[in-house]
Order: sequence, then structure tokens, then C-alpha cells
Amino acid sequence: MTSDSSDLSQKQQWLDGFPELAKIDDSAWLDVLAEAQQVTIPAGTVLVRKDSPCKNFLLLHQGCVRVQQVSESGREIVLCRVRPGDISVLALMSLADGSAYPAEAIAETEVQGLCIGIPEFRKALAGSEGFRDFILARMAKRMCEIASLVAELAFERLDFRLATVLWQLFEEKKSRSLKITHERLGAELGTTREVVSRLLKELEQKKGCVKLRRGSIELVSPDCLRQCADKGFS
Repeated sequence: MTSDSSDLSQKQQWLDGFPELAKIDDSAWLDVLAEAQQVTIPAGTVLVRKDSPCKNFLLLHQGCVRVQQVSESGREIVLCRVRPGDISVLALMSLADGSAYPAEAIAETEVQGLCIGIPEFRKALAGSEGFRDFILARMAKRMCEIASLVAELAFERLDFRLATVLWQLFEEKKSRSLKITHERLGAELGTTREVVSRLLKELEQKKGCVKLRRGSIELVSPDCLRQCADKGFS
């Protein structure tokens, strides 16, 4: 992890994903912002390990952090991704009361952001009304997203979810070739590699949406995949 010295105006530019924070001008928040560190974190870095306390509040400027849960048997499920403009509810809970982080946070790509330590975070929470309002609003948004994830896992068919995840990943990468393993897709969906492989073969052989390669998936028909995401295919 590397850190750069920077004045307040440069740090405020790194809040482009957080317009609410960029507008706060009370002394409590500005003092905390002055103490924040600009950091660059390599892809693959474990930011917080499961059952360890979260030690910093990270406001992302660039990149993506994957928050995942790993079972004792080694199976993974992706709980959420944190991108510029997002915050992690799990991190907030840990920072607020010192409790253990119940998941694992990993830099999925190289990330850049402003890093705020626990004392400064609590100082801003106690002394800045604007920062407090921001935190409460973002927590409410994230809780709604978590509720949607729970409902999706409980009620939506797996074929809908697989097609939707593939569509989102292709859109995000802006490419017709997606480097991802069946095991990783299983982690995205909370299911096994075998189930994902069976459903992908249906998308390839019955629907003609994709072409399966070793370690990657090629998008053949965007319209077909979009339709499967809307209506399912199995």
C-alpha cells in the first residue's frame, strides 16, 4: 500500500464519487479530511479478513472491492462489490463499535481512495452533521440492496440470476469476451461449479447466447442473453 502527501483541495477532488461529502464545509469534517491519506492498493490485496476488526474507512476514488463470505468447506458467495460512490455497511458496523468484520474484503482491481482511521472516522461522525447524514443515507441504501440480495437468493430462479450476472459483467467489461471460471460464477451466485457448468451449457447449446472457452465465455448474441436475463431459459 502506498500513500501520497496532498493538500486539502487535491483530496476533495478524490471525492468525485461522493458529491454529498464534497459539499460539507464544517470544521469537524474538513479537519478529518485533512488527516485522510490518499492510498493506492494493488489488486488481490485482502483489505479486511473475516473476524478481524475493520481499521480504516475507505472512500474509493477508483477501482472495485469485492466483499465475500467463505464457508468452512471453502465455498464462496459474493455479498456485494464496493465501487466509487459506494460504502460498505459491514465496514461501518465494525468501525462504529469495534466488532469483528463478518466477511472478507478484497481489492478486485487496483484501487485508489481516501483512507480515514478509526479515531478520525468517529470524530467526523460525532462532530459533523453533514457527514452523519451522509452515513445514515448510504446505510439505508445499502440495507435495501442487501434485502434485495436475500430475496433474490431465496426466490429467484438460478437461470434468471446467471443470465443477469453474465449480462452485467459483459456490460461492465465492455467486451464480448469475459475471462471468468465456472467456479467464480458459482461464488457470484452462491452455488456450485457443477450447477453453473450445466446452466452455461444450456445457454450455449440450446439458446446460442454464448460460446464456452477454457477459462472464458464469449458473448455470441447480446439480444438472446438479455432475453434470458428477463425471462429465464431453463
